[in-house]
Amino acid sequence: MLATAEKTAAPILQDIRLEDIRIDARAQPRDHLNTDVVQKYMEDMGLGAEFPPLIVFHDGAVYWLADGFHRHYAAQGLGLVEFRCEILHGGVREAILFSCGANSAHGYARSNADKRRAVSRLLEDDEWRCWSDREIARQCRVSDVFVGKVRSELFPLSANISRQGRKV
Repeated sequence: MLATAEKTAAPILQDIRLEDIRIDARAQPRDHLNTDVVQKYMEDMGLGAEFPPLIVFHDGAVYWLADGFHRHYAAQGLGLVEFRCEILHGGVREAILFSCGANSAHGYARSNADKRRAVSRLLEDDEWRCWSDREIARQCRVSDVFVGKVRSELFPLSANISRQGRKV
């Protein structure tokens, strides 16, 4: 069972070939990819600007992108072959969980639709839905009130039980 997708070990930084990084739409909690942001990142990268590493989870075979979708597409658009990555241990599930809290304090700011999509992603999962509103809020870096609102919209009959931290 996944308890958290937070970083716990010292990061491993390595240049990874962009073609070796797998993108799974479930690990992209944004409402949409902003092509203006991708274009701006391409311009800045072309001028030599330094960007933070992509965050990827490695399961022993595949690198799963968890944070840095706009940077990834900008690097591809420029024809870059490799990009610096912070490598964490785990698979696509850990990448999905990590992505739900990504960009809460850096990068291209999340919209309310992005936050809602991240919370919904956890609430629509059989395991993560059983977590309390407070734990989902911690993972998504939103308020537990916001999680409760989204939960009550998705599951009107179970909202009161889950707010107290009991399984739905």
